[in-house]
Amino acid sequence: MRDPAPQLGHLTYPELRLKDNLLDENPNVIQFQSKYGSFQLHEPPTTDLGTLSRLPLELLQQVLYQLDIATIVDFRRVNRQAFTILDSVPAYHAIAKHARNALCGIIAIDTGKWITCGSLYKKLSTPECETCGDFGGYLYLLTCKRVCFLCLSENPLYLPLRISHACQKFGLSSKIVNKLPCMRVIPGTYSPNEKKVARCILVDYESARIAGITAHGSISAMTRFVSDLQTQKDEKYNARKAAVLSLGDRSTHIRRPPALDPYDALSGNPFRFGAIARVACLDIATQELERGFHCLGCERAKRLPLHYRRKFIVASFKDHLAQYGGIKNGEHHLN
Repeated sequence: MRDPAPQLGHLTYPELRLKDNLLDENPNVIQFQSKYGSFQLHEPPTTDLGTLSRLPLELLQQVLYQLDIATIVDFRRVNRQAFTILDSVPAYHAIAKHARNALCGIIAIDTGKWITCGSLYKKLSTPECETCGDFGGYLYLLTCKRVCFLCLSENPLYLPLRISHACQKFGLSSKIVNKLPCMRVIPGTYSPNEKKVARCILVDYESARIAGITAHGSISAMTRFVSDLQTQKDEKYNARKAAVLSLGDRSTHIRRPPALDPYDALSGNPFRFGAIARVACLDIATQELERGFHCLGCERAKRLPLHYRRKFIVASFKDHLAQYGGIKNGEHHLN
């Protein structure tokens, strides 16, 4: 693991003393990760891959690099020769070594069909959050995106939705939504607020939104359709409620239509953490891992751009100091 430059050590600290209860901290995923990593070949392969054995090893490695995670995991189980060949793919070997928690998380929540070996490897070696550009210490395993804590806990793109909610919010049929990138939630405790979640299916927010725009032709058309549909539901609800009250019946409960956007709770929303794994960035040239570090001057700050959750690498931290000043007595001070 790469440490901050020595001259910056007194201005930074490596980690927060907080437990975020991510997917890769779920006991079920940890147990699976242990089993996945402990399997080793004790004897050399005795059988080949049939007709696949006619392909040059380099070509077979290129094919495996482009296949989705679900397929290569199935391929790994074929026999010992398949296991050996897959492990010879540099990208897969790096993933299994440096991001096994992410790999096992993908298998656990069943999103491997949406993510290729190549795309996961590229995210492993990408340091920046895809949304804000800060150092991203996490991977969103539903669609394989590098992300920082503030974006994963606040941006709607990283809030997977229940199928019914996605249908309602973007005016989609369940037939369309069922074809979108989705995940199964592993029951457990998630988020810093320690919220328990039962087994359910969630769909990717961004994929659902794009599908809604495509289905309706434009953002404005989608918004108008959803708004009109919600208005109709509200009118029916009000009419039924008025009819019941007009009869003097106050015991009958009329269910109000669900809100388009239920209360999110941001970092307290467990759905935001059910597809998140903490993954360091791999420097391809040096084969060193970069985990990032926190700024001592932002340790007590809770508003951007000075926020205790932000992480940096040496280059971005020097830019941070240049923009907001050096650190004295635990705070930034511009000269």
